[in-house]
Amino acid sequence: MEDESLRKAEKPQLELSDAAALAAELYGLTVELSSLKELDSYDDRNFYFRATPPPPPSAAAAAEESLDANAVAAAGGAAPPDGAVARHYVLKVHNGVESQACCHAPALLEAQNEAMALVRAAGLWAPRALPSSRGRLIETATRPLASATPRDHAVRCLPFRPAKLLGDVPPSLPLLRALGAAAARVAAALRAYDHPAARRAFLWDLAHAADVAALLHHLPEERRPAVQQVLDEFGAVVLPLAPRLEQAVIHGDLNDQNVLVDEEGAQVLGVIDFGDMVRTWRVNEIAITAAYVLIMLQYDRRADAPEPPDAASALATLIRSYNEHMPLTEDEWAVLPTLISCRLATSLSVGAYSSSKDPDNEYLKLTLVPGWKALQGMRSVPSPKWTELLQSTPPTS
Repeated sequence: MEDESLRKAEKPQLELSDAAALAAELYGLTVELSSLKELDSYDDRNFYFRATPPPPPSAAAAAEESLDANAVAAAGGAAPPDGAVARHYVLKVHNGVESQACCHAPALLEAQNEAMALVRAAGLWAPRALPSSRGRLIETATRPLASATPRDHAVRCLPFRPAKLLGDVPPSLPLLRALGAAAARVAAALRAYDHPAARRAFLWDLAHAADVAALLHHLPEERRPAVQQVLDEFGAVVLPLAPRLEQAVIHGDLNDQNVLVDEEGAQVLGVIDFGDMVRTWRVNEIAITAAYVLIMLQYDRRADAPEPPDAASALATLIRSYNEHMPLTEDEWAVLPTLISCRLATSLSVGAYSSSKDPDNEYLKLTLVPGWKALQGMRSVPSPKWTELLQSTPPTS
C-alpha cells in the first residue's frame, strides 16, 4: 500500500517536447512531432510517436524480429508487414518507485524484458526494448516530480505495433475463445520462468486482495459493503486453499487495453504492458482476464453493434478455452469466481483511491461505472454456483 501511494506521488513530470528530446538524446530517434501523443497510464508516462527515418536494425535485432513475425504467423496471427513495427514506438518514463530500484539495480524491468521475449517465442507479439545509443535496454533520465524534486527515472523505448485493442471490438464468443487460448499461451510461456524481482509485494496481486480493505473509505459509502463481502469471501474461501494453488510468474493485466487483436476482431495478435508482472497464484492470470471481460460487457456500444453475449456464456467460453490449453485444478476451479470478484473489487478500490490523488486523470475513472455493474452481476450468483455454471455451460458458436 505504501508503494502504491508513492507511485502516485512520484509520477514523472514532463511535456511532449521533453519526450521528443529524450527520444533523440537517448535513442537517436527523430520524432515526427505530428504523431507524438501521450497515452493513458496509472503511474508512468507513456508517449507514442513515429520516428523518421527509423534507425537501421542490428543484424541480431533484425533476425529476432523475423523470428517474432514467423512465430506469430505460425500461431495463426498475421505477421506485420516489413517495417510496420520498427517505425512506431512508445517511450516509457517510469515512476519514481520502480525507477529508484531500476536505475541502480534494474531487476524488475529486466525481468519484464525477459518475460516479453518468452511470450514472443510462444507465438504472440510482445514489445522488444530498443537499445539506446549506448546499447542499454534500460536508460536513465533526471526529471522533476510534482513536488519539483529532481529524480532519476528509468526509461525504455518499446516498439509499438499498430493494431486494434481488445476493447475496440465487440466481445464476441469467437474472440473470447481466442482470448482464453492466448491467456493460456502467456501462462504456459511464463510457467517455468522465475526472477527475484517478480517476487514482490504488489497491491494488484490478487494474493494480497485483503490489503484492499485499507482503501474502502475512498469508495462511496453505499458500495463499501459489497466490496467488504468480497474480501470476507476471499479470507473464507481462497486463503485456506492457497497452499495448494500453483505459483507462477504471470502477466497480471490482460485487459481490454493490453491485448492486440486483428482488424476483424477474431484473433489475438499480441500483448503489451508487462508492468503488473508478478509471481503469484497461476490461476490469477485467467481470473484477471475474466474480470475485464465482464467489464467489457458493460461498455456502451454503438447502436448498430451486435448484442454482447451474456456473462455466463462469455465467462464459460473464455475459461473453458483457457482450460483446454492450461488445465485448471479442482482447487483453481473452486477459487476462480471469488478471485474474479476480487479483481473487480481491487480495480474499483484502487481506481477510487487513484482518482482522489489525480482527479484530472480520466483514465483512472474508465472502469469505475462498468466495473461496478460487473461486480453487481458477479455477486448476484453465489460463487459455488458460478463454478458449476462455468464448468457445465455448453459451448456456443
